[in-house]
Amino acid sequence: MIEGSRHVLELGEILSFFLTAATMLLSALFFPSEYWLFIFLTIVDGFATAFRNDTAISVDRSAYALAVLVLGGIALKLSIIPMILETFSIIVLIDLLFLIRKMRARSTQDFFKILLRRLESYVYTLVPAAVFSSGLIYLGTLAVGTSIGPTNAILELGLASIVVFVIILYAAIRSPESLKPNS
Repeated sequence: MIEGSRHVLELGEILSFFLTAATMLLSALFFPSEYWLFIFLTIVDGFATAFRNDTAISVDRSAYALAVLVLGGIALKLSIIPMILETFSIIVLIDLLFLIRKMRARSTQDFFKILLRRLESYVYTLVPAAVFSSGLIYLGTLAVGTSIGPTNAILELGLASIVVFVIILYAAIRSPESLKPNS
């Protein structure tokens, strides 16, 4: 384990970093022209993990997810259904990496139960969201696609996705105490 002046990293933090680094470096195989970006994000994640800077880790991994989504969208030629599946996969991956990060050495037996529950929750949340999004895209192409054109419809979808991503990032970074109503 890595010893700092004040702390020792937990097994979950180390495992999460190695899995994140492997994922980021593996992404360089799919996007070889951007390998430097994934190496940079891996180094930032390593330093943020070593110094236990949760905000930097969140921003770094979110930047990674956004970069993969944008690069994947370009590689998939902005095909909507593959982009929805890519987004679904990235959300699951990042969520599981953060879950592994919170795993403590004393609770490894319970971790697999928690992991199973988390995977079950995806069936109730992410899978319907992907199906619902696909349905909305289909209805949107019927209603809007003929008058606006597919190029502008993709642009609008992309801008809406960025706005949703920023809202989720903002909600994830805010502390739960700041969301409570004032008495």
